[in-house]
Amino acid sequence: MDFPVFASTFGVTARALLALILAVGALAILHGSKPARQQRKSVMQVNIKTTPLYSEPDDQQRKFSLIGLVGGSAVTGALMAIVVSVALAYAVTTLTSLLK
Repeated sequence: MDFPVFASTFGVTARALLALILAVGALAILHGSKPARQQRKSVMQVNIKTTPLYSEPDDQQRKFSLIGLVGGSAVTGALMAIVVSVALAYAVTTLTSLLK
């Protein structure tokens, strides 16, 4: 099948105009439709409470958090290294056995 009108400038322009007309028509239909819910004024009650001011952590809290972060990152790094090394060993073993 040969459709030269689809490959010509006129054909492309006509299809672009058709798409534009359909898009404008869809927008007009959607714009005229009713919204999903009615616009109501919402009344919100606000409770005002006093909050304590921020205070710097003391030295003991800083030491505990530092020890926890360093220990946690060391344990996480060791576990990730074990997982990666096991995966690489499995991949190398599998690939070398395929070559034999």
